[in-house]
Amino acid sequence: MKNTLCLTVAALSLSACASLIPPTAEEAAALPTIRFGQTAPAGKDYVLLYPAGAPLPMDVSISGNLFEKNEQTTLNPRLKRDFYLYKTWGSYDGKSWQRANQLVGGKIELHLPGEDDGHKPGTLSVEFHEK
Repeated sequence: MKNTLCLTVAALSLSACASLIPPTAEEAAALPTIRFGQTAPAGKDYVLLYPAGAPLPMDVSISGNLFEKNEQTTLNPRLKRDFYLYKTWGSYDGKSWQRANQLVGGKIELHLPGEDDGHKPGTLSVEFHEK
């Protein structure tokens, strides 16, 4: 019983450490790569490609019981270059991997209508930048 517990803890520790190491180019190449919009393989790891120039739909909504009517729209920003994502890892070429948050950063800002001068519209701004 004690040995089984030790082996289980060791196995869990090793699997947790594996997520701390980026995939090698060979490991990533062995995974299926799907483009955004394609169906992901069920129950399997895969690399997700956000291709340059392709629309990446982002639903934006404002809702709640404070409002007379909920509002929603879809924006379609497009990347300037390909971006690959595998779990928490990102890559611009699908071969060299870093933590995605080391490659891309951003910020979110919200300003209420009239906040500055009593009449300007409110803004919700989301920015993404290469680091």
